[in-house]
Amino acid sequence: MFVCCEPGGSPATTVTLPWTAFPDFAGGYRPIVELQVIDTARDGAGIARADNGLVVFVEGALPGETVEATVFQQDKRWSRARIQRIVAPSPNRVDVPCRHRTEGCGGCDLLHVEPGHQAVMKAGMVTDQLARADVAFPDAEIRPLMNDHGRTTVRAAVVGGRAGYRAGGSHEVIVPRSCSAVDPGVEELLLDGRFDEATEVTIRVGARTGDRIVIVDGGDPEEVDVPEDVLVVSINELDAGLRAWIHEEAAGRRWRVSARSFFQNRPAGVDALVEVVDAMVTALAPTPSGPMVDAYAGVGIFAGTVGVGRSVTVVERGKASLADARVNLGARIKDGSVRIAPSSVEQWKATPAQVVVADPARAGLDRDSARVLLNCQPDLFVLIGCDHSAFARDAALLAKAGMRLERLVVVDLFPGTSHVETVGAFLRD
Repeated sequence: MFVCCEPGGSPATTVTLPWTAFPDFAGGYRPIVELQVIDTARDGAGIARADNGLVVFVEGALPGETVEATVFQQDKRWSRARIQRIVAPSPNRVDVPCRHRTEGCGGCDLLHVEPGHQAVMKAGMVTDQLARADVAFPDAEIRPLMNDHGRTTVRAAVVGGRAGYRAGGSHEVIVPRSCSAVDPGVEELLLDGRFDEATEVTIRVGARTGDRIVIVDGGDPEEVDVPEDVLVVSINELDAGLRAWIHEEAAGRRWRVSARSFFQNRPAGVDALVEVVDAMVTALAPTPSGPMVDAYAGVGIFAGTVGVGRSVTVVERGKASLADARVNLGARIKDGSVRIAPSSVEQWKATPAQVVVADPARAGLDRDSARVLLNCQPDLFVLIGCDHSAFARDAALLAKAGMRLERLVVVDLFPGTSHVETVGAFLRD
């Protein structure tokens, strides 16, 4: 336990933190320094300035706080530090409710922030990156999740047959005794499953269908001990061509999701993203039936929801995702309203489209992909990003090409963490 004190020194609040003293690179201990936290960095750390003017990123610190911290990493222009004592806490700070986080678990890095303030904090992180990229932006809207029961896909390390999470900045594995961040169907397998000699395991469930699958890396899948309803496959079997999938229900319909296909980490997140994108397209697209491109389409989420009533070109290169998209969009492929383009975006030959919806991986668009999608000459470009720095960089590319950021929505797809899902609607000037 660490005791927070008011500036005068009287005890105010007791806060449990996962950090103690940290050794420096020479094997001794660095001195503790007092810092005033003034802002939030892109990864959720607090920003302070040392006496010499250098920026210090303080993990777990909030704007307005005074903290005593130990520096554990130094660069020419910045340092990183961990809290030793909170002298003056923020009113937005709460006790961390998870014992594993206080033990050093590397997940859920915003549990020290009052839940209602987390999304506000994330919206500030997004707009800060947009400002740094010199992109004009409207006020950010915040979309919380509804009827959420936690993550439905978890990748975990395995030690002694049991699954666990990596400690922050370490290869150490923390085997949880409970985990409120995941769906109950995942939690059962995470806590009670025994995974033989595997080194890693991916657990994926259909929260609204009851389907469950376990993908093990290493060991013998026949020796994995999980309930009988759970499908167990190995990485080697998938590499050899085995097909395996589950089903999930989200955004008002059923989806097939293969073991290696990308799918959002919870069905409530799919509900929220489809709702946000659909509202943007309905409000901002010039006509309700113009052609649409669903880029980085995955299993066909946006083509199968937002794209209903439009002719849609689905651009996707992942083999498993393409197979799922063909199943999920089968009727519309048959009637000709959906066309599948099995290609990377940067190698695809652009076709005219009134609307482009792009949901790239964490790295975002690159210049070639942005150029190809802009060659579609869309009136509306909806960009979805799960890294706010990459989103801001891509927003600058679109702005330079004459697209204006008209609407900005932060979807709190990863509660309790500093990960941010951002949706922007860009109109052609």
